[in-house]
Amino acid sequence: MSNIDTYIKALSDADAALEIVTDQDACKAYVNKNYSRIPAAAPKAIVYPTTAEQVERIVELANENRTPLVVRSSQGNTTYNGSSVPAEGVDAVAVNLSKMTKIMHIDTKNGTAIIEAGVTYKQLNEALKEKGCYVEHPLQVRAEKSVLASLLDREPVMTPKHCWDVPDPLACIELYMGNGSVFRTGSAAGPGTLEEMLEAGCAINQPQGPYTLDLVRVMSGAQGTLGIATWCSVKIRPIGSVCELVYAQSDDIDALAAYEEQVVRRRLGENTFIVNKTAFTQITGIDADIKKWIMVTDVRGNRYFPERYVEDQIYDMSSLAKDAGLELVKEIPGVCNKTVQACIDEIAASDDYWKDRRGTDRVDQFFLSTLDRVSIYSTIAEKAAEKCGLAAEEISIYVQPCMMGRNCHIEFLIPVKADQAAELEMMMGICMLDNKAFFSRPYGPMTEKIYAKSTTQTPFMVHIKNFFDENRIMNPGKLVY
Repeated sequence: MSNIDTYIKALSDADAALEIVTDQDACKAYVNKNYSRIPAAAPKAIVYPTTAEQVERIVELANENRTPLVVRSSQGNTTYNGSSVPAEGVDAVAVNLSKMTKIMHIDTKNGTAIIEAGVTYKQLNEALKEKGCYVEHPLQVRAEKSVLASLLDREPVMTPKHCWDVPDPLACIELYMGNGSVFRTGSAAGPGTLEEMLEAGCAINQPQGPYTLDLVRVMSGAQGTLGIATWCSVKIRPIGSVCELVYAQSDDIDALAAYEEQVVRRRLGENTFIVNKTAFTQITGIDADIKKWIMVTDVRGNRYFPERYVEDQIYDMSSLAKDAGLELVKEIPGVCNKTVQACIDEIAASDDYWKDRRGTDRVDQFFLSTLDRVSIYSTIAEKAAEKCGLAAEEISIYVQPCMMGRNCHIEFLIPVKADQAAELEMMMGICMLDNKAFFSRPYGPMTEKIYAKSTTQTPFMVHIKNFFDENRIMNPGKLVY
C-alpha cells in the first residue's frame, strides 16, 4: 500500500464526516483549467474540509505518512499561476477549502470582517453591501476567487491611499503550518478563543504580533508551501453616499505617471489606476477615441458633507493636473461612466474575467516598481513583442499604484500563440529583471532566475521552509523548494 493510500485510509478512519474524493476522473478534472503553462499533475485524491479541526487532522496525518499536500481555496478548477495544483511528477493530495464559506463576523464599528478561507469576493461584498460597506479588491477580480487566497498572493487592490503595508487589507490569520503548529496572528493571538475575544470586544484588526512576530509576512506570497490558512480578518470600508469618476489622458506616460504619483501622495480620490488604450478597451469593452494612456479615478464622499468633500477633492486634482500640463475631466466622449464605474465596483462574472477576453493563450507578466519607471518597462515589452512579430498596440498594460504610491504593480498582457509564449516570457522577464523590476510573486520558468539573483533572501526562505515544514509536505516543487 502506497503512502497516499495509507494516508487516505487513516483520514477516513479518523473522521468519517470528511469528504474525500478518489475518483480519477474528478482528480484529472481538477487540473483541466490550468492556464499557467506550468506542467501539473492530477492529485491522487481531493479532500474537502469544512472545519479547522479537520484541517489540523489533515496536516497531522500528512506528516505521519509523508504525504504531500496542495491547497486551493477558490471556487472552481481554474488556476492562472499553477500554485494550487501539484507540480509535475509529484504525487499529492489536494486540500480544497472552497466549502469553508462562513462569514464569521462583521464589525462595521471597527471596520473588520472575519471570514473562512473559501469565502469569495462576490460572497463577501454581497454581505457587506447590506451594511453599507465593501472590501477593497483587485480590478474586476474573478467571482470564484477566494478573498484570503487573493490577499495572501499579494494581488494588488485599487485603493492605494488606504494600503499602508503589503498585506492590506488583510489583518489576522489562523494558520496550520506544515509541521502541525497552530498560530493565530496579530490581535487574534489571544488570550482566549476567537469567540471569547469577540465577546470581550476585541476588534481582530491588527496584523502585527504576537510580540515582534509577523507571520502574515512569512505566509504572504508563499504559494501554499508553508501551511494552510483557515480563516482571516480583513479591513472593510464604507461604500460612500456620493461617487464621481474623473479621468486624465496623455500620450506621455511619464507625465501621467508623475501626476498619478502626486494624486496618491496627497490621498486624493479612491480607486485609481492607469491603463493603456488597449487595456482600457479590454477591461471596459469600450472602444473610444482616447489617447494612448488614461488614468481612471473615482472620488467618494461619506458621512459628513460628502458632496463638498468630493468637490474639494476634484478641485485639488484639477489644480495638480493643470500644473502637470494635463486636463482632468468628468466625461470622455464615447465613454459611459456607468460602465467604467461598474468595472471598478463589481466582481467579474464567472465566465467573463477581463484577462480572458482576448483568449487564454497569452503572456501575463507582472512585477513591482515605481511609477517613474513605467515608460522603461513599456518600451522593453514593446520591443520584445516586436521581435516575436507582434504590434505594440496588441499589448495591454495595467499600472496599479500600491502602498500610498510608494510602489506600483505593473502588468503586461500579450496574446500570443502557444509556441511563442515561453520565448517571449523569458525574453521579457530577463530584460525586466536586468532593469530592476522586483518580482515579488514569481511563477513559472522565471522563478529560478529571479531567486538566483538574491544571495540573502533565497537561503533565508529555505531556512524558513525547514523550520515550519521540515517534512516538506506543503506544495513540493514550487518556489525555491
